[in-house]
Amino acid sequence: MKLNIGKPQIKGDKIIWIVYFGLSILSLIFVFSTMGKNIYRLDGDVSYMFFKQIGIICVGIFATYIAHRIKYDNYARVLKLLYAISVVGLFVTLGIGEMFGKAANRWIELPFIGQFQPSEIVKYVLILYVASELASLKDRIKETKEFVILMIKISVICGLIFPENFSTAALLFLACFLMVFVAGAKLKHLFMTIVVGVSLVAFVFLLSYFGIEIGRNITWLNRFVAHYNGDPNEYNQANSAIMAIATGGLSGLGIGNTVEGRFLSESHNDFIFAIILEEGGIFMCVLILLAYFALFYRCIAVSRNAKGLFGKYIVLGIAFVIIIQALINMTVATGIIPVTGQTLPFLSYGGTSFLFSSCALGVVLNVSAESQKKKQNTMVATNEEENQIEKENTNIEQL
Repeated sequence: MKLNIGKPQIKGDKIIWIVYFGLSILSLIFVFSTMGKNIYRLDGDVSYMFFKQIGIICVGIFATYIAHRIKYDNYARVLKLLYAISVVGLFVTLGIGEMFGKAANRWIELPFIGQFQPSEIVKYVLILYVASELASLKDRIKETKEFVILMIKISVICGLIFPENFSTAALLFLACFLMVFVAGAKLKHLFMTIVVGVSLVAFVFLLSYFGIEIGRNITWLNRFVAHYNGDPNEYNQANSAIMAIATGGLSGLGIGNTVEGRFLSESHNDFIFAIILEEGGIFMCVLILLAYFALFYRCIAVSRNAKGLFGKYIVLGIAFVIIIQALINMTVATGIIPVTGQTLPFLSYGGTSFLFSSCALGVVLNVSAESQKKKQNTMVATNEEENQIEKENTNIEQL
């Protein structure tokens, strides 16, 4: 894989870079303001968490820079291997996750690194793999055989994530499904996929209703029931988040003045959007929404200008993952859907999610940079051609 660092230079879509840096700065501000609840747990010292977040963001920015200097075409050479490694890694995570004290087998422990969540990197490996497959298939995605084979490959990864992390599996499957839709798959094939997928999920929920446990299906059912039939006066994370949003109002309480953030156990992760609304009010809410939709819009623009189908589908897939994950987190925080455990991209506290989302954004920026380079080369070639024609015309006139 060729890496051309050369002279430090930021390339690619400038608006994507601005949004990324802006969200990273806001992450430091709001993560720091939600650390008050950890004072008792950490004996009054939360500096470790704050400096860890600074370190994570610095590493993430560096990873974005490195990724945006690697030509995205190079990934196609190793995607089959990465896909196979992802399947094995998810099997390992399911098998040994409980050994490290996690109720959900989402994590493994690595020497010198600590807790690592394989599903975060697998998300983007699958997006790249599906992009490569779609670019190779082209119009053959309309064929039943090719469509079914690709959907099985997608389902294998999502199925391995599903038992312990329903929301991530659903998010990833939806992003891949949208990629296949954009690629031109037949509507009847897509419709049948929806029917089969919904039926399987309904079956798993039905099993949990009868007490038959598959992964964390009973937990999902309890969350679903609590969301739609729970006591609104009960003190829990979901109700605390809604209380925080209601307290914020139009202008918010001000940065660092959170009240509910002192009690929410995941105020720096899953429910950070509620704290953003509490401290920043509707104004900050609109700003965050505009940032994500600006990011999504620019990704769509990059996809349209990509020099090949592989780059086009890569950008679309990554954009779908980021915007869907952001919307899930926001709808959970505002009480629209049950609690899922999805973080807010580039804003929530944590390492694995921020790091690999940053790498993925770096790939998008490389696609953008390569398309800009192609455009510049085309313009140069056009100018040279025009100059040659003008020179020939001058010679003709002289004759």
